[in-house]
Amino acid sequence: MGSECKGHQPQEDGGVAPFVAKTFHMVSDPATDAVVRWGGASNTFLVLDPAAFSDFLLPSYFKHRNFASFVRQLNTYGFRKVDPDVWEFAHESFLRGQAKLLPLIVRKKKRAGRELCEEEEEVRGTIQAVQRLRDERRGMEEELQAMDRRLCAAENRPGQMMAFLGKLADDPGVVLRAMVAKKEELAAAGAGGKDSSPDKRRRIGADAGRGADAADQAAQSRAVPFPFSNLGQVFY
Repeated sequence: MGSECKGHQPQEDGGVAPFVAKTFHMVSDPATDAVVRWGGASNTFLVLDPAAFSDFLLPSYFKHRNFASFVRQLNTYGFRKVDPDVWEFAHESFLRGQAKLLPLIVRKKKRAGRELCEEEEEVRGTIQAVQRLRDERRGMEEELQAMDRRLCAAENRPGQMMAFLGKLADDPGVVLRAMVAKKEELAAAGAGGKDSSPDKRRRIGADAGRGADAADQAAQSRAVPFPFSNLGQVFY
């Protein structure tokens, strides 16, 4: 936490507290509008991206990355959160183009215990909200990576299909042989291993070979159409 977060701070030239002056400069800088900017009526300011605000702007202006600490400092200078669902803050003397009013923004005196407890609750809520935003951003990044992987897989499928069609053109019987082999494999598995002797396995293999040769000849003579519905089962 920066030094401006501890104890009573000296005033800058013109009687402006350092924290207030830095916040005013940060909000007024057009280069930071994507992260923090003035509200539409120029009497509030909005933190549009708390994660980027914590990671980049706070270290540049306040030498720390603690968004909750920044919000707590705003509270000590009398700023209030305008909308519970938006990081929008206001102070009657914090107005766009009205730097002359900044000396009127001073640190509050110490408050009673109940008020301090309420402030601590608000700070805890701020921390939880920032963490939730970080988790949501991380979830979005993971989802984008998964979508990218699915897109790459989809782009590869046409090439796989062309390679398969080329193989089919070179050897039209490859599909039927593969189907016969698959059928024999499923039949053997369904038998539950009742007859698993070496002679039986050799006999099945020989029968499958003869069946495949016969199927190959039949396919060449009858021009059997390509069974697209079995593509995924046979080759993938």
